[in-house]
Amino acid sequence: MLEQRDHRGKWFTLGHEDNVDDTALEQCRRAEALERQAQRDLRELERAKAVAGSDSTGSDGGMFDR
Repeated sequence: MLEQRDHRGKWFTLGHEDNVDDTALEQCRRAEALERQAQRDLRELERAKAVAGSDSTGSDGGMFDR
């Protein structure tokens, strides 16, 4: 651990995990949760595309072609 003073004269310690403030930890946890949710959503979208098949572009499939 290394103790130093910042530009305001406040002491802080480098290399000690306990000094990470609660706000930063909460933001990190929130970001990780959002990343996991985005990954789940992408997997679900890929599964839905696979189930729909290759013609999932929203066309009518040629049902009304003459």
